[in-house]
Amino acid sequence: MKVRNCLFVCLVFVVFVCPLTAFSSELPRIGVRGGLGTDIDLGLAFGGGVNYMLDIPNNPVELGVLAFFSSSSETEEEYGNEYITDTDVFVFAMMSNYLFGYKRGVPGMFLLAGFGLGMASVGWEERSPDDISLGTPWDGGSMHDGGGTGAGSIFSLGGGMAFSNGADIRLEIPVILIFGDYDQPSSVVPTFTITAGMRF
Repeated sequence: MKVRNCLFVCLVFVVFVCPLTAFSSELPRIGVRGGLGTDIDLGLAFGGGVNYMLDIPNNPVELGVLAFFSSSSETEEEYGNEYITDTDVFVFAMMSNYLFGYKRGVPGMFLLAGFGLGMASVGWEERSPDDISLGTPWDGGSMHDGGGTGAGSIFSLGGGMAFSNGADIRLEIPVILIFGDYDQPSSVVPTFTITAGMRF
């Protein structure tokens, strides 16, 4: 039910926001971007997407879709036992970025704030070579795993440098908020990314 609600919100977002292009001073230009990053556990994070820009006066708005993947591994010790947890997060979302100080075709620094809604898929596996109580036998100890798919959202803050040829580079801090229970202690996944894009 939560997944359907999220998709409905995304559909409403497209239907009511996209017509704003009719009020733009110029036709929106299509952009593509991709990047690499990490999360708080120093795992690998990367993503990419396509977007288009609305030339709203003062601060342009960038609308688009993106796919985002993060993989991390964490090792902890508790009561003399070692525990290794691997977590994979995949997010497909619709994003809106508000660009402060950005002027298309004009080089310079700018700030951004973004929000997105979409689908999140989480998979995790916990292993211990010492603790035999986790479930499935593994390497003298045991392991268990879990995960699922549900709705999620992304909040992003950052800044960047625009170039006159339509390219830009950005440093962003996307925070993924996953709705639902995946048997994880936390549903908030902060990440740090560097992305590059080109507008046509």
